[in-house]
Amino acid sequence: MGRRGFRLAMGVALAAFAAGPAMASELFDACAEIAASKYEPGYEGVGPVDVVDFTGYDAIEACAPALAEDPGNIQLEAWLGVAYASYGPIDSGLPLLEHAAAAGNVVAQRALGDLLVLGKGVHQDLPRAMSLFEAAQAAGFAPAALSLAYSYDYGDGVVADAGTAFKWYMVAAEGGVGRAQAIVGDRYQKGLGVEADDKAAFDWLKRAAETGDGPGQYRLGVAYLEGRGTKASRAKALAAFRAAGDTGSPEGDNALGYMTELGIGLPADPDAAINLYYSASGHNLPVARYNLARLKQLGEGTDIDLENARELYLKAARGGEMRAAVNLALMDLRGEGGSVDMADAVRWLQAAADAGNAAGENNLGRLYELGLGVDADLDKARVLYAHAADAGYKLAASNLARLGQ
Repeated sequence: MGRRGFRLAMGVALAAFAAGPAMASELFDACAEIAASKYEPGYEGVGPVDVVDFTGYDAIEACAPALAEDPGNIQLEAWLGVAYASYGPIDSGLPLLEHAAAAGNVVAQRALGDLLVLGKGVHQDLPRAMSLFEAAQAAGFAPAALSLAYSYDYGDGVVADAGTAFKWYMVAAEGGVGRAQAIVGDRYQKGLGVEADDKAAFDWLKRAAETGDGPGQYRLGVAYLEGRGTKASRAKALAAFRAAGDTGSPEGDNALGYMTELGIGLPADPDAAINLYYSASGHNLPVARYNLARLKQLGEGTDIDLENARELYLKAARGGEMRAAVNLALMDLRGEGGSVDMADAVRWLQAAADAGNAAGENNLGRLYELGLGVDADLDKARVLYAHAADAGYKLAASNLARLGQ
């Protein structure tokens, strides 16, 4: 998913909501039971909606009658406006969001701001979006701090600044937003916008996982598996990956598939692994497509299907998975799953080498050494072998020793 698509899924469509006086009625209560947020004044901790859990269709069904019963109710306008922004039609939601935002409703301010960042249904207006985020955040609406963090992360209406982005992620995280907690954990691991600290990263990932945040559960599983910031535990890693998969996280399914395939912490089961890879690849996860292609190429857990393996490698490579690019190139060279395509093999090996993939560098070096698909050039071969060898790729070290430096 592209960054702006990602922003919509986590921002506008999944925004939390604001407060305001409301006329008590059964219809109002029915709307609140579906559309109220746990960050919203009056619904703190008890609202059913998190920033990553919102069903627009159901909210429209519940909230449209409530607003018809009580026209002009700002809270209902905000809830219904966000539902329309999520499910459509956006044109039906914009007047509601505009009116509620002008009245100071923080839900509408954040949701309208996200639409303005995306330019979805409205002309893009980044300065106004920032103003709306700042107003909602100043009123204590934690999801608005997450929107501010995204803006500073990606330079939407402001100069991109990792440190300022981290500050706002932290505000949202401390406000209980699980997605922000997962990002804070990630930033502590990477040392992005803050000094690297594996222990702090683990603590925040654990908090994110406890909120039910899928990416947080997945990253927590990785931390347990690698022993980053905590004692390594395969059992806890498996539990975290399962929890992530249960939320619909493709990363969780892929990680569980990998452990199932190799028998890490549980009996190896290629049949079960391939089903998990199928599930994850259905969400267009490049690494899952790579893993699925491997098993189809090898015939593990499924029948050998070289043509489909080649197709999956291509999709994974286009998604940035350079291990898939290398395997695709090798299939091109051998004519596996299709015809021999030397030019395509060179192109994908070059892409992998440019990305620093050691296997790609080694194999491209071999082509330059032999003059296959490229003009023979031993100097280029040596450079490629040397880069791969420096990365610890043993075959490249052997190739470099054979050619001599």
